Amino acid sequence: MIDTSLFPHQNHPYRLEFGEKKNPTICWFECEQHLKKYIERYKLKAKELTIQYRDEKPTKSSKTNTKSLQQTVEKDDHRSGGGHRRSTENLDSPRPINSPRKPKK
Repeated sequence: MIDTSLFPHQNHPYRLEFGEKKNPTICWFECEQHLKKYIERYKLKAKELTIQYRDEKPTKSSKTNTKSLQQTVEKDDHRSGGGHRRSTENLDSPRPINSPRKPKK
């Protein structure tokens, strides 16, 4: 059984540890896809990584995962980014957004 103190975040069951043994970098991830994207983004080498899963799900860090990761990233690159814009209107405002403000007296 893996020590639960290694996973302080309940919604982040993936743990990645890499870097120097004296001062390692530790990251937690919500899903395996986020973990793979992080590894690809920072070009981390499989030999330098320690990946753990809170519920002891087997995870491998090998060259075969790198190929499947590249395919996943390529598929994600074709998404449109238009769906994540913030609305500029203030929902708490009782007046219409386009009406001019009256100066305070």
